[in-house]
Amino acid sequence: MLHLVPYPKVSKDSDVSVVLPFTVRGDFPSATDTLLQYMHRMHGISPVSAEGGITLTRDDSVAGEGYRLSVFAEGAVLSASCEAGAQNGISTLLQLSEVNATENTVRLPICEIQDAPDASWRGMMVDLARDFHKLPVLYDYVDLCRFYKIRYLHLHFTDDQSYTLPSRAYPALSTPDRHYTEDELKGLMAYAKARCVEIIPEIDVPGHCTSFAEAYGDIFGRDGIICQSDASMEAMEVIFEELCALFEDSAYIHMGGDEASIAKWTQDEATLSAFRARGVDVDSMEKNALAEYLYAAFIARICNKITACGKTPVVWEGFHESVNHMIPRNAVVMSWENFYQTTPSLHKAGFRLINCSWAPMYVVTPVAHWPLRDVFDWSIYKWRPVHPGSPYIQTGLEIEPTKQVEGGQLLAWGDHIPRVYSNIDEGVKAEFDLMAERASALSENTWNVEKRCDFDAFSARADRAAKLLSLLISNTGDRI
Repeated sequence: MLHLVPYPKVSKDSDVSVVLPFTVRGDFPSATDTLLQYMHRMHGISPVSAEGGITLTRDDSVAGEGYRLSVFAEGAVLSASCEAGAQNGISTLLQLSEVNATENTVRLPICEIQDAPDASWRGMMVDLARDFHKLPVLYDYVDLCRFYKIRYLHLHFTDDQSYTLPSRAYPALSTPDRHYTEDELKGLMAYAKARCVEIIPEIDVPGHCTSFAEAYGDIFGRDGIICQSDASMEAMEVIFEELCALFEDSAYIHMGGDEASIAKWTQDEATLSAFRARGVDVDSMEKNALAEYLYAAFIARICNKITACGKTPVVWEGFHESVNHMIPRNAVVMSWENFYQTTPSLHKAGFRLINCSWAPMYVVTPVAHWPLRDVFDWSIYKWRPVHPGSPYIQTGLEIEPTKQVEGGQLLAWGDHIPRVYSNIDEGVKAEFDLMAERASALSENTWNVEKRCDFDAFSARADRAAKLLSLLISNTGDRI
């Protein structure tokens, strides 16, 4: 059996291996550069000029993100129809290769692999707002994603603790000494794009908005929720226009939408006056219904602005089913608690869904995380809520396979790092290690939605992959 995570769909291998000169040539320059850089970082090997070796070939018969790898006595041929497929094949080569850096050769098993992912959404989220992550850590996460064929890196840039993005229109939003510059983010995006890892930036509103109140309370309000006056909402649209422009290569933009104190809008005169002026009879609505209506109106407006910028909006599960008709159906909903609205309800309403089940996919360093086996036993169709108000709190939830569930995500939240670690960098490192350990199971379960082996067989492959990953992450001097 080939020692690969995730395991390929179709493979034929033998006990015979071949030693090839470390020569890489062909049709995909970025994938070639990734292989050369990663192999040098991991093993100190340099390319040589020789016949044979590894050839990257464009083949339009290989669909989507798929790849085909053929290793024979004369050389290795990696075929793909696009850069993403070639990069996925590179990740396979990194795990298959045994390297002799002294002789600049690689040993590969003679094999034939045909592979492609089941789920289009294979994601990982990192909370940058509660604990500021230094820029090299974000590059580590890109490398982690590339190594395990994880397509999306979701960055939670803002929360009550800090606003880590730059803004030209509202510069006071950026938390001093806890934000990234435009140049830093552009460099990160270029690095990720070259490895076919797509960054999904998030500004979390209308809750989690302390930075807005502290910096521009006269515009956004000071009551723990974004005011929906004309001035405030126009400013919000400007901020999301900035975000879309800055992350020009990102197809998805996350607008947050979770855990907002929406009842406060029913007492906010600036918000109510703005809706009265738009012809909405807010005074006759029951308070809970009004709060949900105002919440949906906020989400819809920001989603429509993101769409107008040529992007697809992403939002947390947080709105009630009674206002589903107000939410644009192009919005991707991350279903996490099955409390605000259940997955079956969102599915029935026709939303595109991402499985972000609290258990076992959340990592809250160091107080909450689940064993690797639990993550392996998860699938994109299973949820294990932890909120006591969820109807599935005792039973969990498993739904029938559906294309509306596009994949799943592993998520790191930093709530407890400042309390537990005197040095934030140590906590961030511990968080990365927990995420890296579980990334193998995330990869396995999103690449192969149906299990292809038991946990013991997976665990052996995951242990070997983890050792190779440690070589990649610990030697980063040539990266930035």
